[in-house]
Formats: sequence, structure tokens, C-alpha cells
Amino acid sequence: MTSSPTTGTQYAVEDYRGKPTLLIDGKPSPCYTYCYPLSLDLPGAAEIHRKFAAHGCRFYMNTVRGGVDDDWYTTPFWTDDDVFPEITDPAAVAAVNLSRQAQIILDACPDARFWIRLANATPPLRWRQRFQDDLLLDSFGKRFDEPSLASERYLAQVTRYVENIVRFCERQPWADRAVGYLIYPIGEGTTVLTCEGSLFDRSPVMCAGFTDFLRRQYGTDACLREAWGRADVTLATAEVPDDRDFLQRGLTRHEAKLVDDPTGGPTPHRLHWPEPLDTAAERDYCLYMRELTVRYLKALLGPVKRLAPSKLAGIDAFKQTMLGWPLIARWAGDYQAHQGLQHAVSGAFGMAELLDLPELDVVATPHDYLHRGMGFGYEGEGIGDAVVRHGKMMLVEEDQRTFSRSDAERWNLLKDMREMHAGLWRNLGASLSRGYNTYPMDIAGSASFFMDDRTQQILGERRRVHEAATAWERRETPSLVMVVDDWSILEEDFTIDYQYLAMIQQRMYGLSRCGLPFRLHLVEDLAREDFPTCHKIFLFPNLFKITPERLALLREKVFRDGNVAIFGPASGITDGKQLSAETATELTGIPLALIRKESPRLVTIDRFDHPITARLPRLDYGDSFAYGPLLVPQGHPRGPAPHPDVKRLGGIQWPTAWDGDGLVIREFGRGAAGNGIPGPRGAGDYAAVFTCAVPLPDVLLRELARYSGTHIYSETDDLIFADNCTLTVHAVRPGPRAIALPAPSTVWDLISGHKLGEQMTTITFTVDPPQTALFYLGENPCMAR
Repeated sequence: MTSSPTTGTQYAVEDYRGKPTLLIDGKPSPCYTYCYPLSLDLPGAAEIHRKFAAHGCRFYMNTVRGGVDDDWYTTPFWTDDDVFPEITDPAAVAAVNLSRQAQIILDACPDARFWIRLANATPPLRWRQRFQDDLLLDSFGKRFDEPSLASERYLAQVTRYVENIVRFCERQPWADRAVGYLIYPIGEGTTVLTCEGSLFDRSPVMCAGFTDFLRRQYGTDACLREAWGRADVTLATAEVPDDRDFLQRGLTRHEAKLVDDPTGGPTPHRLHWPEPLDTAAERDYCLYMRELTVRYLKALLGPVKRLAPSKLAGIDAFKQTMLGWPLIARWAGDYQAHQGLQHAVSGAFGMAELLDLPELDVVATPHDYLHRGMGFGYEGEGIGDAVVRHGKMMLVEEDQRTFSRSDAERWNLLKDMREMHAGLWRNLGASLSRGYNTYPMDIAGSASFFMDDRTQQILGERRRVHEAATAWERRETPSLVMVVDDWSILEEDFTIDYQYLAMIQQRMYGLSRCGLPFRLHLVEDLAREDFPTCHKIFLFPNLFKITPERLALLREKVFRDGNVAIFGPASGITDGKQLSAETATELTGIPLALIRKESPRLVTIDRFDHPITARLPRLDYGDSFAYGPLLVPQGHPRGPAPHPDVKRLGGIQWPTAWDGDGLVIREFGRGAAGNGIPGPRGAGDYAAVFTCAVPLPDVLLRELARYSGTHIYSETDDLIFADNCTLTVHAVRPGPRAIALPAPSTVWDLISGHKLGEQMTTITFTVDPPQTALFYLGENPCMAR
């Protein structure tokens, strides 16, 4: 085996030229990586590594895999209760497979470095057989192979498991080549129980832990009763919520059990946004799960930083852009079964605080499985823009299926070489524009996704661009920012329907095609001193809870400088104690009324005398899913009185066929930067838009962005990925294009390597779809050829 390249190499992630970058002994290093997590005994495994090495790849994944006791989860590093073998026998090393993988990688690429990839953090078979009470148990009696996060036994032993792996790797002759340790728990930041459609873990260890949590939270029976609004509960009798009870209470929306509504008429017992007391017990369960999630992440990452402080630690989690994830529906094809909001009941919220954990260096997630085909974006499942803003490296697993795969599981495959070229360049361009690192990942076995020599040629060309980009000075460019409130899920009925529309469909079908770049941030990111001031349009799809502190933050960072703030249907609907139109009105500045009904939401653009709508066709948007309560602007008989400063852009029909305003705008101070009123904009100068339906279509988002003064690159539905120095256009519609640049610039075609011109304001070309064009805006991209 080739000897280690250095002694005591220091690996770190630090900001370098505007993006989190891998530093090796203080020097910035491109991190172009290939991942083959399958057995290297498979035919073609050594060959595909040689092919990646031949086109210049120098970073690889070295995977800890199971198989001991014929159990996929059992690795040689944790084989039974409190059994963590210290592997020193060279003959046993082959069973571990890490050193054998290292040898195969180094045979292909003698100067390789690699990440140690922990494929799971599940207890071994014999442990699971011994400790059934420590495993996840749903309300219907199903026990899972995964442990409850409330298991103290599991937490202590999974920490020792990670320690054992780190100690083993750091003793090997290739230890200095190991950049860091990436952990991929089953569930990827959520629990397996929720991934399979259930809500609450009722294992014995969880029941005991939840009781302890309530005692710590409330102290007395009286305080618990007040918090839950129940006279019959005590600290001794309070239980983990039960799916059947919770779902049955929700089903009353379809039955005759009604309560009086003081605003007029009967209403279902629990709407999508229930009164806080209606879900108080369930919300406490979620808060306890978050407490457990925090300690779990620290338990997985902490051993790396303690035992190998010069190495990096990362995890597959932080999937806040996947709120409303229809996981079971997508995999099983069943959209009728109950779909629980995974993140809430998994404790996977409030992630802004956890992104700042000192134990965390890297977030590594697959790219979104919901759509990877031509004409769609390339988006990591993790909330990558927030990851980058918090100074962590975002690794996006490019599990891009291709025509090289021969079996039936072809998930949005790239069907031919034209799609291969357009898709692989799209994936790189999207990543570069947002400061991410994308890496090809191969689970195709001997029929590698990337085995074709023509594919390898594309990847080799991509590698040159990827590596050159390390030296480029990256700055943010004005973008449409969707601001995610991942605490908001506590204010819902824990079903996915609204978030699926407002977060996932909004991202895939609206944001990605609106003709300008977009970003995805957590609401807490707005408070950061380094949050970019260039952004001028903000979409708040799920800012349900408003507090004085949040309102002050928005006034400081958003309600100013001619910005446009777009608020979704339930914005400000609660203060955490009760539902209220007053808090919604205070947030939006638009008078709203609360009606305790549910309704499908379809908005029709029907006013064309405003700059936002003047360029639009007659347009309808929304969905047939009914949700409520309703926040209604003026125009409804039970709505607020007309306000002279609130302008209707679109209408909506509410229950009993009442026509009302479905899309409205109000300007404050000098208003939006694009409204034509001359003069500078400062604090208090902005426009607020309230929409009664989601998702907003791409053409409407484009006009709202134009009204904010944000530069529009494309007037078509092409996908635009951009920062200050890169511009990527991904197109599936044939014909000529004229892509407008925000400022005159020298332009290079990064795919061909040719300089297109200087002081260019428009890039023109003809699309032969599918096609991706990738440009560098600046004097010289300095790419090695």
C-alpha cells in the first residue's frame, strides 16, 4: 500500500473567497469526490474507480458496511451489547473491508484522499434482539429495527461505536488520507417510524422519558393541566400521544361532532391550524423529541472531534426544505394513507441552532428524489443555503440515475447522452452558484451509472470547472429568498398537505422556473450579521407564529429598502396561545379576518391595472386540498372593511360561493423599488403581498421579483442558477434565448472554455433541448485544460 501523503495533516472547513471550503494544512483544496458505497467485490468496482482516477478525481468515499451475523446493520465495530471489538489482527482487517477499500482506491489513484462513510448508526442484530423495549414502537404495535432516541443505552453505545471506528481508522497507515467522517443514519434526520407513516414512538423507554420530560417542564399537576387544557391529566398519568386517538380526533372534521363558532355557524373540531390547546400534548412530545435529537447529533459527531480533532465530522440531516415530504406516497404509490409530518414528530426542527454546533463541519444529503428529470432543478435535501450561511460545507450526493442502469429502479434517469450532458452540467452549475459541493454517487453495482466512457468525458470536463471554482471570489447575487420557519410545524395538525404545497411544490414548480436565482433560508438566518443585504424579495410560505421578537426582526431586515414580502395563507395566524386575525394583520399590515372553515384555494388573477399583473395572462393557481381556518382579506361579507391602500390583484371563491380578494398588495412608505415612485428607499419602505393560496406560479413570482427591483435574467421558464461569477441556464424549450446580465461583463463559456466577449449585457444562443449552458462572468476563469 502506498504510504500516507503527510504526517499530522490538518483538515478544516473555513470560508475562502465567499464559500465554505476544504482546507488541507491551511491551503484551499477542491473537494471533487466520487462515492461507491457498495461492496468492492462486485464486478466493475475496481474498474469504475480507475475511470474516475483517470479523469482526475482525487477524493473518494470509504464505506463502513455491515454484514456480520448476516445482518446488514451489524458491522465488525459493534457486534453485541457493550461489545466493540478492537481490530488489530491484519487478517481481520479484510473483514472490516475499510483497508481493502483503501487499497483498491489507492491502486487506482496513489494520491487519493477519502471520507470515511458510516452507512448507518443502527445497533447490531444481537443488541436489538436483547433490548426490544429500546426499539421504536408505534401505536399499532409494530416494533422497528431502529432504536428509540429516548434509549440511554443506545445513546451511550452508539457513541462508543463511532469512537471504535475512529480509533481503528486513525491507527491505519492511510489515516492521514482520511479527510473526515460522514454519518448517514437510517431515517436521515427523521425516525424510521415516521418514515413509514406513523407519528408517535410508544416504546417503554420513550414513555418513561416523556414522563420525565413533563416533570421537568411543568413540575406540578396544576401547571400541566393548564398547559394542556385538561382537568383529568396528572404528571403520573400523562402518556405519550397515541396515533389512533390523535387521528380519531382529527377525523371529526368529516363527522357530525361540531362545536359552536362565535363568528357564525358550526365548525369541525380540529382544522389544519388548530387552537394550540387542541394539540398541546402532541406539541410537548415534539419538543421532547427535539431535545433528544440535539443530544443524538452530538453523540454521533462528538467522538470524531474528540478523537480526531484534525478531521471533519458530518451528517445526513437538516432536511428543512422537505417539510411536507410525501415519503411513503412516493415510494409505495399510496397517496390515500395517512401522511404524518415527519419533521415535527421526529424532533427535526429548530435546526438553525444546531447548524452552529461546533461538532458539525459538513452536512451531506442526497439531492431531492421528488424530481430529478429534465426541466427540474438540482436541489439537495438539506437546506443548503442556510448550511453555507452558517459556515458549514454542503455536500450534495449526486445519486443521478442514468441509462447505464439496467434494472427497473430508474428514478428520473438520464435517458441518453443528450440528457446526460444537460443533467450533469445542470447539477454542477446549480451547486457552484450556491457554494455547494456536488459529488457523483453510485449505487448501481457492476452496472455503474457512470461507467460509459462518454459520461466519464463529461465528468472530466466538469472536474476542471469544479476545481477552478475554488479560486473564484464568490458573492451572493440578488435572488428570490424563500424563508422557511421550521418551528411552524408545531402549529399544524401534523399532516403534510399544506407544507407539501407551500414548500415542496412551490420550490419545484415555481421558484426554480421564475427566471432568476432563488435561495432557501431559515427564518433565524435573517438575524445573522452576514445575511446578504442584496436580496429584495422574500417569500414566507409558513410563518404561522408571530412574536414581538420576530416582528422586530422583520422590520429591521425585510420591511425596508423597497423590498417585497410575500405572505402565505396562514401567515401570523397564531401567537402560540390562540388563533387570531389580529396577529396576522399586525404581521402583514393587511386587514384580515379569521373564519373557522376549511376551503380549497384557487386564486384567479383578474386585475391587470397594476405593474405586477399588467404583463400576466389570465392566470389561476392553488389546489383542491381544503385547509383552514381561513384568513380572508377584504371582499368577503365576514371579512374586514375595504382599506384604501390594499389593492386587489386576484380573486377567490370562498365557501357558500362568496367572492373575495385572493391576492392583495399594500405598500408602505415609498413602497417597492419597482413601483415607479422616485427617490431612495430606507426603513419602512416596502410592499406586503398576501396570497390566499399556494403554490405561486413561476410567472407571478417573476413579476413580483421585477416589482422589487430584482434583476430578471430570463423571461421564459428556463432554470437560472447564478451568483456573481457563474450563470447556468437549463432549458427544455427549443428556440433562441436572450439572457440578460445584471451588469456588463466579460463572459466565458465554461463548457467549451471559449471567451464569448467583453462588456456583454446579453448572452444569446439557440436551445436544442435539453440543454444546459454554463458561463463564467469575469476576466478569466483560469481553468487548466
